[in-house]
Amino acid sequence: MSNRQDRLPVQVDPYRLAEQGREYDGVLALRQMKRLSPLLATDEGEATVSLRFGVDEMGVHFLQGSIHANLQLPCQRCLEPMAWPVDTDLALGFVDSTAEADRLPGGYEPYIVESVPLVLVDMIEDELLLSLPQIPLHDLENCPAQEYVEPQDEQQDKAGQDNPFQVLADLKTPDKS
Repeated sequence: MSNRQDRLPVQVDPYRLAEQGREYDGVLALRQMKRLSPLLATDEGEATVSLRFGVDEMGVHFLQGSIHANLQLPCQRCLEPMAWPVDTDLALGFVDSTAEADRLPGGYEPYIVESVPLVLVDMIEDELLLSLPQIPLHDLENCPAQEYVEPQDEQQDKAGQDNPFQVLADLKTPDKS
């Protein structure tokens, strides 16, 4: 019997799945992700997920895998939707406390298991949230609002002209008399 399944479970016991060496492939609708959805321009679409649970030679229970999604984020310059492709790899080490997380070998990001079972969609949503840009913006040349944005060199030229703080700089100069 194969340990690979083409359907993602809703809840998981990560330690038991790691001991069994389970693998999952599946698709999650973005609209299922209640924390991610409000940040998107549209929650249409899905995330393709491939997961492999296991235990390494040091006894670390882990989850390795990948998440692929094409998120539509609102550009913060023009507020129009912009595509944000996500292609992220996972390497999570399951731990019970922050002290245990500090001892986790390199190559794993700690995932603190506070209670079992875990909701799998929440784990995937956490990773998608971490992949979001701090301020989503189109490239300026592709942004519908580009005509309203001053080029950087013009902003610097204007900064040198009519600077109201120039008077303060002149007052600060020591008097040589």
